[in-house]
Order: sequence, then C-alpha cells, then structure tokens
Amino acid sequence: MRDADIRFDLPEINTWRLCLKRVTQQDVVGMVEDWEAHGYRFGCVCIDDGWTSGGLLGDWRPDPARFPDLRGLVDWIHARGYAARLWVAPCQAHPGTEIHRRAAPQDFLGDAAGNPCFFTGLGTYRLDPRRPLGAAHIRDTMQRLVREYGFDAFKVDFPPFMEPDDAFYAATGFHLDEEARRTMVPRFYQLVSESVRAVNPKARVCCASALRGCQPWIQDTICGDFVGCDRTEEMLAAKARDVLAYVEGHDVLPWLEMVWGGGGDSPVANPHWHTGFIEYIACSINYGLKIEHSFQPFGYPNARQIRALTNLYGPRQRHYKVLAAGTKVYATDMLLRAGVRVDAATRFLVALDAPAKVTLHTGFLGTDAYQWQCREILDGRPARLRGRNEYWGGRLYPCRVEFDAEGGAVYELWHEGPPNPFFRDLYRSQIERPAEKPGAKAG
Repeated sequence: MRDADIRFDLPEINTWRLCLKRVTQQDVVGMVEDWEAHGYRFGCVCIDDGWTSGGLLGDWRPDPARFPDLRGLVDWIHARGYAARLWVAPCQAHPGTEIHRRAAPQDFLGDAAGNPCFFTGLGTYRLDPRRPLGAAHIRDTMQRLVREYGFDAFKVDFPPFMEPDDAFYAATGFHLDEEARRTMVPRFYQLVSESVRAVNPKARVCCASALRGCQPWIQDTICGDFVGCDRTEEMLAAKARDVLAYVEGHDVLPWLEMVWGGGGDSPVANPHWHTGFIEYIACSINYGLKIEHSFQPFGYPNARQIRALTNLYGPRQRHYKVLAAGTKVYATDMLLRAGVRVDAATRFLVALDAPAKVTLHTGFLGTDAYQWQCREILDGRPARLRGRNEYWGGRLYPCRVEFDAEGGAVYELWHEGPPNPFFRDLYRSQIERPAEKPGAKAG
C-alpha cells in the first residue's frame, strides 16, 4: 500500500523548465512563493539539476554561491508544509570531481578493451555499481543527502543506462554480459532505494523513465522528456497508457513529465501553447496521473482554468475527469474505449477556449439524464442543462445532457443521488447484452 503521505499525491512543482541549470536557492524560494501567491495547491517541491558545486556531477555537494544553505532551504520548504525532492544522478562522474580522481579505470563502465566509456551528453563517465567503489559511493552519497539535508524524496536520473537495446546504449560502447545488461539498472535502483530507506524508511525514489524491472525499488516514476516532440493528444494518451501499464500491480505513483504547452519547446505567446497546456493537464487527469508543473502559467489567457483543474483534481480525487478542455472534447464512449474509468460517480470538468455546445452521453454511464447537474465553478452559478432519455435503434448516443459552455469558464457536471436502477438495468439489458439470433432456442 502506498505511503499515506498526501504531499506526494498533490501536484508537484519543479525548477527545471523555469531555471534549467542556472537555479539558485533564491530561485527556489521565489518559485514556491509565486505558486502560492497565485492560489495553487501543491505538495512537493523538486530542486532539479543545477544545484551542485561548479555544476559538476559526482561529489554531490551544493554550490556554495548558489545554494549557501541547502539544509536551511529544505527546512523552509518543510515549514510551509511541503515535501522536498532533489535531483541526483549518483553513478555519473565529471572529470575534476573527487570521485573521478579516486576511481581507477576499471571502476567505470567500459568498452571491450577496458577503457572507460565517455558520455558526451553530460560530459561524464559512469561508475560501475557492481564495483566496491561505485556501490559505496552511491550508498554513501544517498544516505548523506538524507542525513545532512533532510530531503524526503529523490529524482534519480541517468542510471548506468536506460535500456540495453536502445540507440543510446549502442552508442556508448559499453561491453557488458547478458546478466549485467538485464540486471544492472534494477540493482542500481535497489541500491539507491535501500540506502535512503535505511536512513528514512519513508523516503521516496523516482526513476526518470519506465525502466524494466525497477518497479519493486521505486515509489514514483515519470514518463520521459518530451522536448522536441509534437505532444499530440494521441502521443500523450499512448504515453499515459504505457506508464500505467508499467506500474500496474506495483505501488508506484506515475506521472507525465512536467506540463507542456503546444507549438514549441518553450512558452510562446500564441494560442497553441496555452491550449496545449490545459489539454496536457486534461490528459493527466483522465488517466489518473499526478500533475507536475514547471512552466509558470500565471499570465496565460486561460490561467484561471489551469489553476481550477490543477486544484480540483488534487490529492486522491481521481473521480474527476475532463469532458472538454482547450479545443478538445472527450466523448464518454471514447473515454471508455481508451480504458478511462467513468461512471455515475464521475465528476466531469469542462474548460474550453471558446463557446461551444458540450454533450455528456449519459447512457454509457447507465444513468438518467435528468439526474445530472451542472455549475460554473469560478463564480458558482448553475448552468442550464438540456437532456433526453432515448435510445433509438438500440444506440446510447441519443441519451444525453448538453449545455452551452462559455469560453474561459470552468464547469463541473455531476450525477445527483444514487443511479436509477431502471436506467442502469435497461441499458445493461438492451444495449450491453449481445442480441440473440432469430430463432435461437433457450437452453
């Protein structure tokens, strides 16, 4: 059963897209205060890459100029009621770090000739977690970060490799036997998890991708970095289904990487970015994923809608689903076909860019259309619904409620009272039961 710490079910805020590697202690304070000032609920603050001394990876000490009091910062975050997560990649080592000077060539992952393999992406070498020096460094680093700074959770990135059959692995030149290829990454996360939990049994470890075999050793996982991707509705839905399949049967909290907009890899002043931003949130809500923010949407034209959806969904409120957001409408039967769980207990949200007629097909939910209610939540006023209970031709689509939604508003639809057994049983018997063939005899 998942640790009962509601802070990790709430949305999380992250420094990465806001600051990249130029993050400072004051940036973190300002980020927290900005999200608070704009009325957002969140539970965890993640200090991503960029906090280490000189920007180097390997020794895992805070930069004295940019983070003069990391423990004080974590205490400040805790005092405001939030958990603190730290980005770390404990098997990476830059030349010039103490661990790199101490390590022998055989302490790094190497090629067939025994030469350490250089990772051009980060400019690092990778410690071999099977070697005594590598294992001790990973264990001691993770335990020290918990003891000295009080972090509750870690975003553990750049393991020895991601997958042993992907393009990145092929480009590294690693020479590993089949056993190492299969077990090294899960054992790396096992070592990290057991190390931090020996100090704080409730500490959490997040892996930065859906890595095979790591589920027993992590509590959180995110689905990849979407930089350079189109981030279409179809791609996001596929990624959401993939990460849900990855955590199925495991006590792991999943989410998509930090909320993005559309039309580029950084905020742009056009409708595509703003619309894509709320549609990304809608996808996370519909698939029951946690929300992580880094880009700050406070000045967007749909900022009130973004805040409402983020806050309403909140902790453990997975009964909220999105019926329409931005320019997208998610039909009831489409949600069901995609594996999204919706029923009479679902509370549907609508947050469109422009005025439009919105329809909820109540027949697929086995409900009486006249038992549905609607209100605009930003000002609390009721919305007038039109409805009908009919199923011409044995089809459920005519059973529906509909209303005229305003652009920029946020609506909530809910079913009033228990489901009406008449409609539930009628839909079940007339629609869901396969039709008997003419002339078939009862057994």
